[in-house]
Amino acid sequence: MARKQTGFFAVHKQQCKGALVELMRRPLGNILTLAVLAFALTLPASFYLLAKNVTLVAQAWQNPTQLTLYLEQGTPASAAAQFSEQLQGWPEVDSVDYISPQQGLEDFREHAGFDQALTLLDENPLPSVVVVRPVTSWQSNDKAVELAAKIRTEPQVDEVRLDSDWLQRLAAIKDLAITMALLMSGLMLFAVFLIVGNTLRLQVQNQKDEIQVMKLVGATDSFILRPYLYTGAWYGLISGTVAWVLTAIVTILLDGAVAKLAALYDSSFRLVGLRWDETLILLMIASFLGLLAARLSAGRHLKEIEPI
Repeated sequence: MARKQTGFFAVHKQQCKGALVELMRRPLGNILTLAVLAFALTLPASFYLLAKNVTLVAQAWQNPTQLTLYLEQGTPASAAAQFSEQLQGWPEVDSVDYISPQQGLEDFREHAGFDQALTLLDENPLPSVVVVRPVTSWQSNDKAVELAAKIRTEPQVDEVRLDSDWLQRLAAIKDLAITMALLMSGLMLFAVFLIVGNTLRLQVQNQKDEIQVMKLVGATDSFILRPYLYTGAWYGLISGTVAWVLTAIVTILLDGAVAKLAALYDSSFRLVGLRWDETLILLMIASFLGLLAARLSAGRHLKEIEPI
């Protein structure tokens, strides 16, 4: 039994190595095929990275919900401060920051760069602003909307702006990126399956005479099919490795541009590439697709070839 198992694994090892050697004997045609497969695998990997990084950005910006209250124009500072203290006593409110019109004008002059233009104004056009941060149990979107509706009933309040609105837009962008990644990945992986299957189908047809001779001497279909299975797996593994390299290059090239864009928003976010486990999954999927394509395509055509 041990000798039989040893012989079984030895045959598989020999056929696996022989399939790789056979690929190297035709470098030009196989390089072109591998290049097409590598680019086809690079696209879904890149879309996956896009969805992954958009998701990370969305998670990083999940700050506590805050509401910005714009009080009625001309509200006295004492009344605005009193209203802020009143809000601080609400059980739904964690903290309240009052920004007077004078402070808002100074901040606007300092950060917006309109110092000279603002000197032309006869009076301060900015209203009093109150920034409200709800307690943890009221930071969900539904609770924040409920709190905003309650605050709008106060007579001093002119407008309430829920600062989590843009987070909903970011979440919609994240969902769109994930959907695009799934669709493109499915299409490109199916293209990989078709390319490998068609390549091995042509290879079976070109080796029709050899297959007929092997069947004449008693070789089974499974024995003849095995080198094609290893060839399909090698196609997937090699092209997956090249796709990983290309994806890493794309990540490096885009990282600088992403860093500059993040700096405009006072963020230190950097583009995140594929982890080792994600790389392993990529190689496994590519190898499995090559193996499956070989099994379905080459296996079906082998059954059609009969010895003369």
